[in-house]
Amino acid sequence: MLKVLGCIVYEHDIRLVILSAVICILGCYTTTTLLARAGEAPRHLVDRWLAGAAATFGCSVWSLHFVAMLAFMPGQQMAYHVGLTVFSAIVASVGAYAAFIAWTARTPESIRAVSGGVLLGLAVSGMHYTGVAAMSFSGFLLLDRGLVTMSVASSIAFSIVAFARASGLNTKKNQLEVASWFALAICGVHFAGMAAVTIAPGVADISAGTVLGTALLATAVGSVSVAILISSLAAVTVEQHLSRRALQELGRMRLMSNLAQEVLFIHRDGVVLEVNSAGERLFGAPADHLRGRSALSLFAVESTPALIRRAACPPLDRQPEEVEVRAVGGVSVPVEISCQPIDYLGKSATVVALRDLTDRKRDEARIRHLARHDALTDLPNRYSLQERLDLSLDVAAQQRSSLAVIYIDLDRFKPVNDLHGHAAGDALLIQVSKRILAEIQPSDTLARVGGDEFVMVLTSQSQPEKASATATRVLDALRQTFEIEGKRVEIGASIGIALYPQDGTDADTLLRAADAALYRVKGEGRGALRFYEASMNAQVQARLQLEQELAGAVEREELVLHFQPIVNGVTGEVETFEALVRWMHPVRGMVPPLEFIPIAEETSLIDGIGRWVIEAACREAASWPHPWRVSVNVSPKQFRRSDVCGVIAKALRVNALDPARFVVEVTESVLIDDAAQAVLTLLQLREMGVRIALDDFGTGYSSLSYLQLFKFDKFKIDKSFVRKLGKTEDALTLTRTIVNLGHNLGLHVTAEGVETEEQLAILRALGCDQIQGYLVAKPAPMGSFTELARLRVMALFGRDRPRLYA
Repeated sequence: MLKVLGCIVYEHDIRLVILSAVICILGCYTTTTLLARAGEAPRHLVDRWLAGAAATFGCSVWSLHFVAMLAFMPGQQMAYHVGLTVFSAIVASVGAYAAFIAWTARTPESIRAVSGGVLLGLAVSGMHYTGVAAMSFSGFLLLDRGLVTMSVASSIAFSIVAFARASGLNTKKNQLEVASWFALAICGVHFAGMAAVTIAPGVADISAGTVLGTALLATAVGSVSVAILISSLAAVTVEQHLSRRALQELGRMRLMSNLAQEVLFIHRDGVVLEVNSAGERLFGAPADHLRGRSALSLFAVESTPALIRRAACPPLDRQPEEVEVRAVGGVSVPVEISCQPIDYLGKSATVVALRDLTDRKRDEARIRHLARHDALTDLPNRYSLQERLDLSLDVAAQQRSSLAVIYIDLDRFKPVNDLHGHAAGDALLIQVSKRILAEIQPSDTLARVGGDEFVMVLTSQSQPEKASATATRVLDALRQTFEIEGKRVEIGASIGIALYPQDGTDADTLLRAADAALYRVKGEGRGALRFYEASMNAQVQARLQLEQELAGAVEREELVLHFQPIVNGVTGEVETFEALVRWMHPVRGMVPPLEFIPIAEETSLIDGIGRWVIEAACREAASWPHPWRVSVNVSPKQFRRSDVCGVIAKALRVNALDPARFVVEVTESVLIDDAAQAVLTLLQLREMGVRIALDDFGTGYSSLSYLQLFKFDKFKIDKSFVRKLGKTEDALTLTRTIVNLGHNLGLHVTAEGVETEEQLAILRALGCDQIQGYLVAKPAPMGSFTELARLRVMALFGRDRPRLYA
């Protein structure tokens, strides 16, 4: 009897042994390479890669078996049954495919490894013993059951280990390791199985049913081996090509993402795969440290619910929204998040774009602050005062307490402006606001409501005695000498006080009462304080007298129009004339607009005056020799009370004036009470062809929401901003921000109140589209603007637009 184990030890062809080893290694490595591609391929292509891997593995097992048998049994005359020989290759390939399918199933990893290992071990064992059964020789074949069992068990064990280690085939090292375990699974069956074989001498017909001799088998095995080598080379070549293409794609994607200003990162199943350079800067870590982290860990804890909700939404329903990320040092940064599914390195993933909202939030906060605060003193403005006073009155009514409203008007302030200039006046107002704030409590309010007018709301000292004591301290503080630009300046103040609930129960009544008390102080010589008294109604009577006289001003033809040119910011050419109403009283003389316009707005007189201004402006513009535009400021109350669209349409039609030459100027206050109706009216004016301008931007309410409600043609920067240009860096920064805001919104920007050439140079450098102010021309009858005056204005713009260097 001849033991095959003895043949393995003493009779073998070393060349065939080496060939079988090469076949086994190349086949197993090719298999792991194909399995790696299957793990990265789209779902619909996975089965194709698995089938290729199974065919390669089956052929590798088949070739190893027969080449090894030829190597270890060179002296035996034998042949092989072709049917069983071919069937053994099918058993290996089909069994391997079933094992790979089980390994890629959506089950726990341990179950996948065991099921795949059992199927693969049985496939290898089935192929081996089917191949052994295909042998035909002179003698009898005996098998050792113990060694057979050991061979099958070793193949299954090594296969299970191979699949357990195959969780990540993305590196060459891991692929080689798994290929080694596959090779051990094959070799374990073959060598243990062949050790179990004993050949007993005897007589047998080796030709019966045999169509494949040893030589033919060697040729077939050699051919299959060559095919395996070729397929191995092809698989490795394809793998290298795909890897290079993946690296090129990854490089292009990284280059494009690094060029973006927005933060971009890619994640798959919530794990970060890639981050651009903007993300490295925001998160304060290199991309290598960010890859592999949970995507949720990049965001603030407060944003987690929104992100989870967002992830559950269908991709088409995910709109950009605001969340917060955890930036350098754990600081939360507001961002706008957008997501898009993509194919990344052959598998689906999600690209996330984060736009940093820090600058926009800061600009919005600055605009909101400007909307409610005085640009010069940073005190609450009239709108903010109204809000705070209404709230204080509600609290006082609930708690049955009292409060004081104190009106402050500076004495001898105008001479400071005239003598020392507006810069000194601005500096004085800033110091005044600081001195007043030093005399009141943090719970009290100080607001600037006019050029040199302030209002205090005292909630902590509402008793008459306490209110009087506070007002007296303010008077004493303002009598002290001020140091302005190295000059000593002395002013004073007049104060009127109204108390809740004695003098009124609503904000308007209290403000009027405090104003009436202030008016009495002014009439008595200034520099003192006075509480409101019912006897002050005499002043109200005088105001009513002025109102009655104003009521007949239109019929008596006492109103006249003065015009102030608005010129191009580059050439100095006149583009628009703003129509400004003046009241030439037969006794009082020229009544300033600040005296009669507020009265008109508080009554219905503004409707008739506004109608007259529109008609007179259209009539005057129709007679001009040049097609200049005419601009008319429409009062908020006129805008709400009268049919502005009808009045303008009629005036344009009667005077045959092109609507494109008519500009309506409104302030943001027209949108406060009924924004929807105001926008509807503005849209009707736009449909007529009339241009719409937003006046006094930055001093009233100036909210971005109003700029979003309606697309204005332009807005006008208030002169309070222009006046400070060239004096403070903050003034330049604020003005630049407002100009850029207007241009970014597609609006023209007009600067009003330009009085010096320095202001003009700065505004031109900032790109202001239009200039208006005393430097160009003061308001005057139209005939005053002669050709000589026009040439003088253009001379101011004769130089190239200056540039700002900072």
